Amino acid sequence: MIKYNLCIFSQNVRKNKTDIILERQKNLSDIIFIQEPPRALIYCIPSYTDPEGDSFYGTPNHLEWTLFIQNNLSKENFPRVILFQEQKRLSLSVKLSNNSTQPGRHRTQCILYVPVQQLN
Repeated sequence: MIKYNLCIFSQNVRKNKTDIILERQKNLSDIIFIQEPPRALIYCIPSYTDPEGDSFYGTPNHLEWTLFIQNNLSKENFPRVILFQEQKRLSLSVKLSNNSTQPGRHRTQCILYVPVQQLN
């Protein structure tokens, strides 16, 4: 059995860039919660109804982190909390709760499930 400490970092970035936090925390934290993540137009998806295309919004990513996000990234329903997991810790089986199956859930909540093995 592998044992290690889990380090979780949380930061409210107030819609500013996250790349500095991701770079600085890559060897210090296993999981990062970002509150009020930045939202930017990534690209326009070709559309039959709109000559300019459908807008696709997202948040900056980092090569050494896996981004977990709950919503469909629409401009109106962009989440207020996102989660990054360090690539080296992908064995953690991290998952987020599903908004659609839990009544009363809101885009300001981000619930993290990390399985824990019971010790006998």
